[in-house]
Amino acid sequence: MSDSIPPPNPEPDGSPDQSAGAGPVNDGAPEQSAGAGPVNGAPEQPVQDSAPSGGEPQNVNGGASPTTTTTSASGTDTLGRSQHVIRGRRGAWAAAVAVLCVAAGIVASALGAHAVARNDVADGRRAFQQTSTSIASTLKLAIRHEEQLVVSATTFFAGHSNASPAEFKTWVNWARATHRYPELDQLTLLTLVRAPELPAYQARITGHPVAVHPLRGGTAHTAGIAGTATPAGGGIRIVPASSHRYYCLAVADLSRSAAVTTPTGFDYCARTPALLLSRDAGVGIYAPVSAGRAGALEVVTPVYGGYVTPHTVAGRGTASVGWLREVLVPSVVLRQALTGQPGYALRLRYRAGSSTVLFTSGAPQPGAQNTTTSLHNGWTVKTFGPSAGGGVFADGHALALLIGGSLLSVLFGLLVFVLGSGREWAPASAPATEPPRDVPHEDLYDALTGLPNRALMLDRAERILARAGRQSETVAGALSIEIDWVKDVNDKLGQAAGDQLLKTVAQRLERVIRTGDTVGRLGGDEFVVLVESTARGVRLDSLARRVIEALHEPVELEGFGPSFVLTASIGVAFGRYTAPEDLLRDAQLAAKAAGKDRYTLFNANMRSVIEGRGVLEVELNTALVDNQFFLLYQPIYDLNTRRVVGLEALIRWQHPEQGVLAPADFLPLAEETGLIVPIGRWVLEHACSRAAAWHVAGVTAAGGGGRVGVSVTVSPNQLNRDGFATDVQRALQQSGIDPSLLTLEIAETTVMRDIAASAQRLREVKQLGVRIALDDFGSAYASHSDLQRLSLDFLKVDRSSLAASDTEEYRSWLLETILVAGRALSLRVIAKGIETQEQMTTLQTMGCTMAQGIFMGEPTPADSVESLFDADLPAAPAIITGPLR
Repeated sequence: MSDSIPPPNPEPDGSPDQSAGAGPVNDGAPEQSAGAGPVNGAPEQPVQDSAPSGGEPQNVNGGASPTTTTTSASGTDTLGRSQHVIRGRRGAWAAAVAVLCVAAGIVASALGAHAVARNDVADGRRAFQQTSTSIASTLKLAIRHEEQLVVSATTFFAGHSNASPAEFKTWVNWARATHRYPELDQLTLLTLVRAPELPAYQARITGHPVAVHPLRGGTAHTAGIAGTATPAGGGIRIVPASSHRYYCLAVADLSRSAAVTTPTGFDYCARTPALLLSRDAGVGIYAPVSAGRAGALEVVTPVYGGYVTPHTVAGRGTASVGWLREVLVPSVVLRQALTGQPGYALRLRYRAGSSTVLFTSGAPQPGAQNTTTSLHNGWTVKTFGPSAGGGVFADGHALALLIGGSLLSVLFGLLVFVLGSGREWAPASAPATEPPRDVPHEDLYDALTGLPNRALMLDRAERILARAGRQSETVAGALSIEIDWVKDVNDKLGQAAGDQLLKTVAQRLERVIRTGDTVGRLGGDEFVVLVESTARGVRLDSLARRVIEALHEPVELEGFGPSFVLTASIGVAFGRYTAPEDLLRDAQLAAKAAGKDRYTLFNANMRSVIEGRGVLEVELNTALVDNQFFLLYQPIYDLNTRRVVGLEALIRWQHPEQGVLAPADFLPLAEETGLIVPIGRWVLEHACSRAAAWHVAGVTAAGGGGRVGVSVTVSPNQLNRDGFATDVQRALQQSGIDPSLLTLEIAETTVMRDIAASAQRLREVKQLGVRIALDDFGSAYASHSDLQRLSLDFLKVDRSSLAASDTEEYRSWLLETILVAGRALSLRVIAKGIETQEQMTTLQTMGCTMAQGIFMGEPTPADSVESLFDADLPAAPAIITGPLR
């Protein structure tokens, strides 16, 4: 070293110490290191650290030729300053990086919060549109139901213009008006009574003719009501008193509350002079009234005899029977529409000409979203929903993201600063003996839902069965869950919507199962839950109910319209099984037997039924190939001419072992398996070919220009196929028959599943020239406006299925209502299922002109059809040999 260490303080004798850390001075000469002299004759370098006093100096290297190391004080200061500079620079860089991280984090949080707020606003608007559409649909359906009540009540009044209050009450009980229409507060039949007719009117109301006492001024009430005055002679009093020569009085009245019953002698013409104008114009009157504490709507509809409105004013005045007066409480319907929709408000408005009626429910929130929807016939609804949000600070999710992201950014910045400016830490190496993490094999889990797949579920089922075999108190169980309508979602909304649906199902199943249970996906729309429990604790039915309730919660698929409810077919199996495949198989069999939105427990009979269905499916394929099907034809009669005007083709199966099978024995399975499409195509082609052969042979009918028309039933799978119109066109071209001789019968339930799509399908086939019949009308509540959207020619009604009630009068009243609706839409009504002479006579009395049934003729083979055209309707009751189908 070139720089020497400064000497310490001088000794007391004044001689300087020559070596820092040297021993006692000997004769004034510097002491050398023990056992060593100078190297290469160079003077010995002083040592920085010395041995203790009186001790021997130590050799640094411990070798024979030591090397002495020294460090000067100035070198130490320089190193310290360098390290301080380095630490300072490192701290500055760490601070800069930390600030940059904090700034970037806050900016990212702000951008993310803005995106969340924007998405929440979009989601809120989309949810509002979906909810408002649902509310509008509910109100539109309520208005349609009210229109059905008007049609039914006016039909009764038009056919029973002299009905007594007792007869009206009987009809109300049959129609279940108070039960089906909770918004109905009053229903009144009004008629025009001239002054000389008042005694006859009183006799009609009470059954006892009395004198009439019109009063001038003041009010009066119906005679006989408790607490009111009765004039001498027992006559009714006209309220308000007037000198008119006519009065509009109530024939019969239904009131939900006895407190608001209108007096018998109340003159509605005096209160509402527009009644006579509405009769002459043939239009109804809408006006706001009071019903207790709630606002109500009064609807007065003119009624005419003959079930139709005459075209002229004179004709309307002559045919007038009276008026139907309704008092409705729209708030009842509005509350129903808002059920489960907190934060929403409604404004229901009716506008016709210069008159406007408005009803409200709920109070709109500040800044609420709103939309106006036209219902129809002057009705509109304005829906107010929650606010769509006003930015990041008005959105809880966005604000939480902004605050949380900013705090995390600050914490991360502090961590960067501490680690960057502080001591460097050597990373601790992981122990060499640390075992690798056990990562589940990806082949054992479903890629879409993340649930165990079939292979893993079989393995776990095997383990459960093994434990159950060792422990007598333990049993194994399984729930097979088949989600309904997944295929429809995939077909109509796309694969992405179906994937979202399956993920939602997986999440809900994981939520409802118990700890220790296992849920997995076997593939497609099928899930399974494995349960291990004690024999006394097995309650798989309660678990199945929880699954159904969880699936009933509304599902909203992002970007795919309004929410809907899921259903599932659930099969339950438990017991002491030896193989996991058997446990899952029995649960799956029970699921197939359960039906949609139901669960059922497995029993041994299911296995034989399912196996039989499998055999029947194979035999159906064989029957189609081997031409084992044949057609029978049932005559359709014109009740006016009492002659055959058409034939309905009915399929039968000549089974090689079981004999002739009816459609109910094999068509449901054909519908499930898709075989109904080729079978339906076969029926269509053979029916058309047979009709063409009859035409060539000269067989004539009473209608259709002398040619024989044929009707063919169309299944849901056929109608929903894109190639259905092509199938019909091919059958027409191959047979060469006039398209107007072919009638396609589609069930009302099939059409109402998706009326928009069905209307489009029917328009396509209608362009071919065929005719359309809506079969089993009255089973799916198609409204007047729905029927107008469809391209129809006939309505077919089965009297036995018109209502759940067995009352013959009730079914007759419903059929009469349908006949009125058919005439209003220019549709011919065909009544089927006629079994007795009395039923046929009743139809003729009602004005129904077409009918079929076993009383008129059973299904007949094609070779014997010609004899039907020469036969007249039977005049005596026939022996019932079996159902039509």
